Amino acid sequence: MVRHVYDSGNINIARLNKIHAQLVYDDGEITLHTKRRVGWFAWIGILVGVVVLASALASFVPMRAGASAKTQAPFSLPAPVPAPQTEMQAGVMTAIIARPESKQSNGPMIALVIDDIGPARYWSEMAIGLPAPVTLAVLPYVSDAAEWAVRAKATGHDVLLHMPMEPLGLEDPGPGALLRALPAVQNRKRLKIALARVPGVIGINNHMGSRFTSCKKCIEQVADMLYEQDLLFLDSVTSPASAAAGIVERSGVPVIRRDVFLDDINTPAAIAVQIQRAEQLAHENGVVVVIAHPRPDSIAALQDWLKSLDGKGIELVSLHEAMLRKQTLERGLLSRVVGL
Repeated sequence: MVRHVYDSGNINIARLNKIHAQLVYDDGEITLHTKRRVGWFAWIGILVGVVVLASALASFVPMRAGASAKTQAPFSLPAPVPAPQTEMQAGVMTAIIARPESKQSNGPMIALVIDDIGPARYWSEMAIGLPAPVTLAVLPYVSDAAEWAVRAKATGHDVLLHMPMEPLGLEDPGPGALLRALPAVQNRKRLKIALARVPGVIGINNHMGSRFTSCKKCIEQVADMLYEQDLLFLDSVTSPASAAAGIVERSGVPVIRRDVFLDDINTPAAIAVQIQRAEQLAHENGVVVVIAHPRPDSIAALQDWLKSLDGKGIELVSLHEAMLRKQTLERGLLSRVVGL
């Protein structure tokens, strides 16, 4: 026979009290844990709110002029440089160039450019000693090209990158030259490297380059790059077939062409003839661009010639001034300052 065992009433009551006490304890622990979690979230929410509110208020407070460098932005992006303003002339996009200090003279002008600055060190030094505003064109492949550019600018001269380009003959234009056989990306890379080696230039002109400047497709490869960097182009006209000026000009780049080579024949007599020719063209056409080189006979002739220009009623001007005057005379454009 199975015996049923029954607990006494006191035992049942004690067991129920024990269970009740355990339930009350567990409930308290859960409640306390929950309260702690809620408390942590509340504090985090308050801190985030304070930070957001402080940031919002700070954005409305202008920074003091004397604020610590630690509280200011480490750098700021410069304002975008406007591209040269242009006008349409007979379907051709032509850049307008001027400078704030332009004198707008109506008399005859001569702009003198000295090419090949760098390799002939002594005569390059003499060229830097010529009175401003002579423009100096620095070759990029000399080891101290940047130093020549900095020194030239420090003495008041404008600086050009004298960019080596492929000639028609067998002459060597030097390392890093622009070549017809190279792909466009390679020629653009070479021009970029050369610009980095000659800092602070206002533009470029070609060193040699009779073959490269006669190639329409070749010139188009670099024209856009000149426009992007707000640089002018001086066509040295080393070949009568040069297409450079017209192609670069259609890209919106300010362009000017050489009128006289002073020392193609490097003798005092030949240089004297070219000086007379430059003066005559200045009186006839209003403005002339003359290119010379850092050579003994050339420097000697230039030192005397530049001193005599005032007495002849001819003004020595920068390449900027010459470009402005040529645009006014040849195209009848209204000049406008564009920061060059």
